[in-house]
Amino acid sequence: MPADPAQPALPDSTADLARRYDTIPYAAQAHAQTHPAYLAMVATLLGRTPPPVATCQVLEIGCADGANLVPMAAVLPQAHFTGCDLSGQAIVVATRMAGDLGLTNITLLQQDLRTLLEAPATYDYIIAHGVYSWVPAPVREALLALAAARLSPQGLMYVSYNTFPGCHVRQATWEILHAHVDALPTARERLDAARALAALLAEPGAAQNETDGLLRAEFGKLAAKSDSALYHDDLAVPNQPFHFREFTTALARHGLAFVAETRLSMMTPAGLSPRIAQWVAGMDLLPREQYLDYARLRRFRQSIVGRADAPVKSHAVDARVAGMHAAASIALVRAAAEGTAFGGDPAAASPEVRAMRALLQWLVAQSPRAVPMAEATAWHAGNAPGGARSAAGILVDACYAGMVDLHVHPPKLAAEASMRPEASPLVRWQIARQPDVTNLRHETLRIDDPLARGLLAALDGTRTQDDLNALLAAALPPGERAAAPARVAMYLSHFAMHALLRA
Repeated sequence: MPADPAQPALPDSTADLARRYDTIPYAAQAHAQTHPAYLAMVATLLGRTPPPVATCQVLEIGCADGANLVPMAAVLPQAHFTGCDLSGQAIVVATRMAGDLGLTNITLLQQDLRTLLEAPATYDYIIAHGVYSWVPAPVREALLALAAARLSPQGLMYVSYNTFPGCHVRQATWEILHAHVDALPTARERLDAARALAALLAEPGAAQNETDGLLRAEFGKLAAKSDSALYHDDLAVPNQPFHFREFTTALARHGLAFVAETRLSMMTPAGLSPRIAQWVAGMDLLPREQYLDYARLRRFRQSIVGRADAPVKSHAVDARVAGMHAAASIALVRAAAEGTAFGGDPAAASPEVRAMRALLQWLVAQSPRAVPMAEATAWHAGNAPGGARSAAGILVDACYAGMVDLHVHPPKLAAEASMRPEASPLVRWQIARQPDVTNLRHETLRIDDPLARGLLAALDGTRTQDDLNALLAAALPPGERAAAPARVAMYLSHFAMHALLRA
């Protein structure tokens, strides 16, 4: 768990990168789509057999202060996690967090990723979020070489990167900002000058072409960004977007292959015109992905990569998901609460649509519980109209649409508050220091309500709900204390719905 006391000197080509991240710390957070359980689910859905999540070996390149990696280690005690980052300050923060939580299954290193090639370790999952576009070309090649050398036979790597064609618009703003700020002596001065110019250029005014409005809108977004995002993305040097075809060509040089995009809906023509859907319908995977990028003017990708020679099963979709669990996504739960999830006249719907609505409504009623596929199949068989598709087929389509979360390793969360509700030690550690917490679905949530934060910090499993009522009442003005039990019940319900209570 502790940082290695004998770190090698950083190569000159990355020393400037290290200084940048020490000067302006990167505001890291948990990303659900980087979690081994999520990567394994997508790979399983597409016919691969990924390594078991519970005992996996994970490497995160550019782990920053551990905000993404440490929560994984906290919920997977039989797995082992290695994080490396150029920033010594970030590794110190990550090491302190892991130590405070008593984690022994994590190793944190201030290290250039190229030095990892010298170690004989094998990893089942490699995470490289915010690395590929933001390092020199030799380091990019080293990242892919590392995956080729160190991924287990069925291992998976997550890689995020800036993408063309959408980044052509972004590049125009980056060039203007760099011309304005690069001669300034300090990071703070460059940030302030970049934000001021972006705000100025975002103001409305006459333009030669309507499309120039895209640049004004882009400048408006830049002006509103945090220091971390503006400095480490838009003002980053290097910052190289890629066409998808360039990325897959680089993978092939190393015996690697594109498996999927983490956001499954982006692999479909959903939201595009019928003509575009027809155009890409007969294409193979890689050209289809490239043309979908063109159609969407895509600017950012989060791709899953594996070995090109890893076997892919051709089983029917029902067989691939038979051992999975399904849960209503938070987007579906919210839409159902707002009455917008199941529009249209139910009586006029086809049997297929009625079956889908019924299954999704049932899943919302189970939320936040992840239901075994066998249970969903049994419920569907007893309630679906004749001729409806299988439950598995409906749930897979709903997963691609973002309405259902599928799991190969479901989170151990409580569907409702127990007599002595408990939040994880990680969440209680986080909420004592910051408003952002990582829930049991590995999502980052922000809690600004001080009463909610105080209550969440108290959920160590020793207090009854009566104890919690008294605790909240003491924090309320005298005239509001009688409402404490109702407010505690409301808070606990929200905590459960947002996967903050553990089973």
